[in-house]
Amino acid sequence: MTELTTDDLNLLDRVAAQAIDPVAPPAAVRAKVMDAIRNVPGAHESRTVRAEEGTWKTVAPGARMKVLSKEGARMTFLLELDPHATVPAHDHEGGEDSYVIRGSCRIGALGLDTGDFHHADATAHHGDVVASADGCLLLLTLTRAA
Repeated sequence: MTELTTDDLNLLDRVAAQAIDPVAPPAAVRAKVMDAIRNVPGAHESRTVRAEEGTWKTVAPGARMKVLSKEGARMTFLLELDPHATVPAHDHEGGEDSYVIRGSCRIGALGLDTGDFHHADATAHHGDVVASADGCLLLLTLTRAA
């Protein structure tokens, strides 16, 4: 049996395309396709970071961060903590939102589990961020002081 080459397949595609009369899709199908096309943001108005993309940077022993977005004074990043890893206590210049994606941790005396959300106002202080025995992955958005 002889295998077709890419050139052979391209030729067959061109022949088939010339031999088949186009058929308009039903109006409802066309409308759905057009809506999907219109609702995809362009590169000039959106940013996507795939799981395998970006750079993890060590910020403390057993703690890494990957910046997902920076725009003006606002930054969104992932913070991954190994089991029992600690990020030292710190003050906030701007507000910070934290969401626990996986695992659990303590922020000072406050315990957070998977799915929990925490907000710290600008100028707030909290104690060490300490991961549980399972480690922790946080999604954080912070606003730096202007």
